[in-house]
Order: sequence, then C-alpha cells, then structure tokens
Amino acid sequence: MRFQTKLMIFISLLVLIVTGLLGLSFRYMITSALYKEIGKRALTVANILAVDAQIKDALEQTDTAQLRLRINEAVKPVQASSGADFITIADRHLIRQWHVNPKRIGQPMMDPLNDKVLQGQAMITESTGSLGPSLRAKTAVYDEQGQAIGLVSVGYFMTDVEQNIRTYTYAWLWLMAGALVIGILGSLLIAKRVRLELHGLEPVEIGRLYHEKQAILESIGEGIIAVNGSGQVTLANPQAVRLLGLPLGTALYGSELRHLPGAAGKLANVLGADFIVNSENMKPDQEPIASNEEIEVQQRVVVVSRVPIKDRSGRRMGTVASLRDKTELLRMARQLTEAKDYAEVLRSQTHEYTNRLYLISGLIQLECYNEAVDFITQESEQYRMQRPGASTSLPDSMIASLLIGKKKQALSKGIVLHSTISGTFSAFSPALDWPLLAAMAGNLLDNAMEAVALLPISTRQVWFKLEETAEAITIEVADNGTGIAEDIREKLFVKGASTKTEAGHGYGLALVYEYAEQMDGSIQVYERTGGGTIFEIRIPLNRSGMSDDAKGGYVHE
Repeated sequence: MRFQTKLMIFISLLVLIVTGLLGLSFRYMITSALYKEIGKRALTVANILAVDAQIKDALEQTDTAQLRLRINEAVKPVQASSGADFITIADRHLIRQWHVNPKRIGQPMMDPLNDKVLQGQAMITESTGSLGPSLRAKTAVYDEQGQAIGLVSVGYFMTDVEQNIRTYTYAWLWLMAGALVIGILGSLLIAKRVRLELHGLEPVEIGRLYHEKQAILESIGEGIIAVNGSGQVTLANPQAVRLLGLPLGTALYGSELRHLPGAAGKLANVLGADFIVNSENMKPDQEPIASNEEIEVQQRVVVVSRVPIKDRSGRRMGTVASLRDKTELLRMARQLTEAKDYAEVLRSQTHEYTNRLYLISGLIQLECYNEAVDFITQESEQYRMQRPGASTSLPDSMIASLLIGKKKQALSKGIVLHSTISGTFSAFSPALDWPLLAAMAGNLLDNAMEAVALLPISTRQVWFKLEETAEAITIEVADNGTGIAEDIREKLFVKGASTKTEAGHGYGLALVYEYAEQMDGSIQVYERTGGGTIFEIRIPLNRSGMSDDAKGGYVHE
C-alpha cells in the first residue's frame, strides 16, 4: 500500500475517532444538562404551587368538593404555562386531591419516598408512576405553623426528554459527518503535499537512501560537511572530523561550527560567506561553486570547496562543503613529478644506451674487438661509479632507486651529486618508514639541486649522506648554493614560505618537517662553510630515546 493511501486512511480514522469521542461526550453532557434543567423546572413549578395561598387554603378545607374545586382553579393556569405533563396534589394523608386523570383522584399515592417529602425533604426523581416513566419533582405544602399539610408532585414524561436528546444527537451526527468529509479531503491534500515534499519517495526508499548516503560518506576519502542557514551542522563524515583537527568520534550534528574549537571557526566563516560568481557566462539557473579556499588546521592546509543548498524557490537553505588535505595532494603531486622525472631520465637513458649498443655493434662488425671491449669496460666502470656504493645493504630499495634516478637527473643538469651510505642497516625499528625517508630525501635533494642551478656548471655540487648508528638514522643533504635568505629562515618550515614567486611552492620543507614528526625525528638546518646549506634529519631507532626538544630549526654553524 502506498504511503499516500496509508496517510489518508490514518488521518480519516483519526478524525472519525476524535469526532466519535466528541459526539459521545456531547451526548452525555446534553443528557445530563437536560435532566438537570427539566428537574429544576419541575421543582420550580412544584415550589410555586406549594407556596400558593389558594392551594394551602384548599388543603385545610374539610369539604372535599370545595377542596378539589379550589385546587383545580389554582393548578390549571400553572400547568398550562409551565408545560408540565402532569401535576399531582395530595393531602397530608397522601390521598390524591388533584390528578390529570380524574379517575386517580381520591386514590392514595404509593411512592415510598412520599413520607420523606412530608418530612421536609424535597427531591427530584426518575421513576415509573401510574402514567409511565417520568422525571418528577416533589415538595411538601406547609401551613402557617410549618406543618406539612400536603404534597405537590410535578413531572415530565421521559419520552419528551428522550425526544429532545435525539434532536440534539441528530444535529451532532450531521456535524460529525461534515467533519469526517472535511477530514478526508484534508488528509488527501496533506498526503499529496507530503508526497511532493518527499519527491515521490516511499518511506522504505527514504530509509534505503539514508543508509546508502551513510555508506557513501564513510567510504569517500574527502571530508564532507553541511550546515543549515543558522550555521548548525546537519551532516559530517568522520573524514571531516579528522580534517578539522577534532577528536575522533566527535558528534558534530546539531553543533554550531563557530562555537567549536580550532579550525571549525575558520570553516564557519568560509561556509557563511556570500557566494561570488566571477564567470560572466554563468547561467541564472546554474549553482555557483566556490572552490579551493584554504584554511590551516594544525600546520596542515585544508582545501574547501562549497556549494549552496537551495529550495525550490531559490532561497539559500545552507551550504555543503568538501574538505581535502592539501598536504596529501602536494605529496601525491610531488610523487607524480618524481615519477615523471624518473621516466624522463629512463627515456633519455634508453636513447643513450641504444646509441651505445649501436656503437658496440658497429665495432664488432668492423672486427675492432679491443675497442669494443675497452668501451664496454669504460661503461661498466662509469655505471659502478654512479651506483650508490652501499645500496645493496639497504633493507629497502627505495632510497637506492631514488639515488640512481637523482644522479641521472643531476647529471642532465650539470650537477655533481656525491653520495655516501654508511652502516649495516640491520636494525628494523617500528619508528622507521622507508617510503617517508625516501620522500624526505627526495624533497631535500630537489631543493639542493634548485639551489645550485644558477651557479656555473663546473661548480654545481650536492652532497647526500645516509648514516646508521646505534641510536639513529641520519640523512644529510648539503649544497654549495647561495644559502637561505634572512627573511625566510625563521619560517622555513611554515607552509607557503618560499623564495620562489610562482604559486604552488613553499610546501616541500613543510612536508619534510611533518614526516619527521611522524617518526619522532628532528630536522636541523646549518650554514655550510664555504657557502651553501646543510639539512640534517635524525630519526631515532628507539622512540623512547627521543627528547622533547624542538624538532625543527635554523642553526648557524
């Protein structure tokens, strides 16, 4: 059954139950009110007759004919004006002296409550008398001395009371029917409106979409966060919590970003800012997207892209934003650049060795065997000199492969790259991460080669040293460049700090500093004697042996 149909049935049943309960309550109140009102009316008429002087005088007469004549003259006008169905008057012996049925006159009243009435207790009762079921009021008639000399009973037939109740009940039934029709029509409109707001989806489909959305948010690597117009978070995945520097497991739903610590306040300013569309070709129905806005979170740069959430009328309801770690993007970009550079080196090397193979083939074909052997020996010696001497002793081939590629790259740029690797590298510490070590070494070597790029070709030199001791592994990269400018020394490891004017620089050393921190290491910078700079990274083989001193800084040697 469709949700719209269920909603209509539910609302209609609700209206029917409510109107039915109201109808029963109304009937009860009307019945009680009518009984009370008619009883009061009957008692009022009885009291009027009980204090009538003519009736008092008649009840004190000894002549029965005279008594009944005078009572008849007093009762008829009152009965006609009050609308009472019957009036009965009895003397002190409870003998009827007046009755609507003349045959009952002179007969005794048999109601056992009459004795209580003569004792001074007026009452309203519902009982069945000689004329049938009725609602009657009884009161005593007193003489001048206060003695009961008779009794007055005034009644209304129950059939008349019930007829009045049915009249009111029928009116209320019509009202119930009208309310039910209105309820059904209203439920139809409500159901259509709800279906429109739910985009025609059934509750089961909405539940499935919700679980799918949760799974998608959990699976994607980017942080996703959405806020409403008041700045309250309506959606946030775990990646967003992590990128904002908040403790894992922090529940952001319903929180206001501007009240959260750290970078959440900066993000609140970004998400609350107005959208500016710079493209003149943007169509009116297209949504503006604000991309690549940066905020800093715990020495990380988070890139924010945001899109407004709008309703059908185009009114902005909130903002949804994606958060990406620029540090990770830069790391991936650098890895791709290194892979591209290495591929270029391999391509040029392949071309070079192809030519050399042609040369060897030509010497052999010309039977110049000695020249061919000398050339092959010379090439082997040159390869041995270029290959890192202790690369085979490394437990990981990444740095050895890196040095081979960097030597080729340096050779193509006219730079002499000296490398020294010392140590057995027999210790496998959980503190070490060889891919990170290779990434740090690659960054430092790139910076060193850039630092000497403007020197004369004959003077361009870079030194690389990898050393293992009992306490730590040390990476040292030095160059004979111009050194580091004064204005950049104090913020050397801050993201964006760079001597280059082009965009996209200033993140390499920040990454090196971050990787060193991850392994509880330290990085120091020295001025090299004779010009240039020395970068030294020290990674302890035992984490507990690492001091709490500053892990990065510039030192004058």
